[in-house]
Amino acid sequence: MKTMKKAVMMTLATAMILTLTACLAFGTPEITNETSNNAVYTTDNNLQETDIADATETTAPTDDTNTSDTNEGAVITSPSSVNVDDAPDAKSYNEKDKAIPLGHWVYYQEKNYDSGEYEPFYVRLISVSRDQDEIQAAIDDYSGIMDFTLTEDQARDIEYGLLEYEVYYSPDYQASQYGIMFHGVNWRATPIETTSFKTAGGMTYISVGSTYNLNTNGTNRAKPGETVREKALFSVLKNYSESEYVFEKTWYDGEIVTEKSHKLYMAVV
Repeated sequence: MKTMKKAVMMTLATAMILTLTACLAFGTPEITNETSNNAVYTTDNNLQETDIADATETTAPTDDTNTSDTNEGAVITSPSSVNVDDAPDAKSYNEKDKAIPLGHWVYYQEKNYDSGEYEPFYVRLISVSRDQDEIQAAIDDYSGIMDFTLTEDQARDIEYGLLEYEVYYSPDYQASQYGIMFHGVNWRATPIETTSFKTAGGMTYISVGSTYNLNTNGTNRAKPGETVREKALFSVLKNYSESEYVFEKTWYDGEIVTEKSHKLYMAVV
């Protein structure tokens, strides 16, 4: 009986820690229908930016793709039209005012957790939405234990956004017999003009801008030559439009303890 009680207490403690982590990372915004910007920004197969003002849903990319039979149910595809031959190095986009446009592939060195080596990692943002109905639907589909609810006070200034991105693994990417371990990309929304988001009244929110991957792929693994598509929530202040912030990714050439970190910036519009 004591063992069972101890196990229950440990489970509850773990859940509380995870929930608290989500609250701290996002500033715990509440999803409301009151939003300053319902625009959805997406891209088509030709990597042309499309501004869909007041849209109610995201337009998916029109890549000619075939669903992989080995990863049924996951958002993993074997595209016949992905071309990363001309994809630039992330070092070319290391400043906020020189962010790579939405929909364009870029690569940086990322640690391969199967081989333990650093290999080229191709990624692109394909859509960013502030449509609160769409975002609430994504939260409703989320099956984890995180609580994304905001207090009434926080919801006056903060709301969630939803970004969708793709990761492409080249045919020569090293993989285990079980496939590639996808661990998601840790983005952060950051204002272009300042280091932290500020309200119109001058209040600074340090934690706003963090993202949380929704793990839409479950436990499925991709294979070399395949593309993984993932969605993530990010927190943002309502008084910021899409032209006033970008997404930041920190990456390294090698081991973190020995190599200098780099920044990659990707534009929302």
